[in-house]
Amino acid sequence: MSGPETVREADEPLATGTASSKTMVCPSCERLLPVGSPYCPHCCGDDGRRGAIGRGAMFGWVFGFLAGGLASAAWSSFVGPEQAGWTAVMTTTFTCAVVGMVVGMVVSRKG
Repeated sequence: MSGPETVREADEPLATGTASSKTMVCPSCERLLPVGSPYCPHCCGDDGRRGAIGRGAMFGWVFGFLAGGLASAAWSSFVGPEQAGWTAVMTTTFTCAVVGMVVGMVVSRKG
């Protein structure tokens, strides 16, 4: 007695509480995955590279932002707060963040 309303497409999000014991639900997109899948093909791409690059970009951005803030603070202490304007400090911080993001993307790529 399965009508058209009970048929579920493979890429359709899953309703809560309907997963079988041989499948798991992706926490991000809520699609069914076989148990033991290292990544979701919908979220991370067919080979997982898109997810790895996204994670690398995020971690690179955070560490680059922290390094840029530290560099700006050290430079500001060296030249004095009167000489260190907002433009130079923000440019240094965000430039380091973008460089960190690019480096993180390149380093985290698979094969």
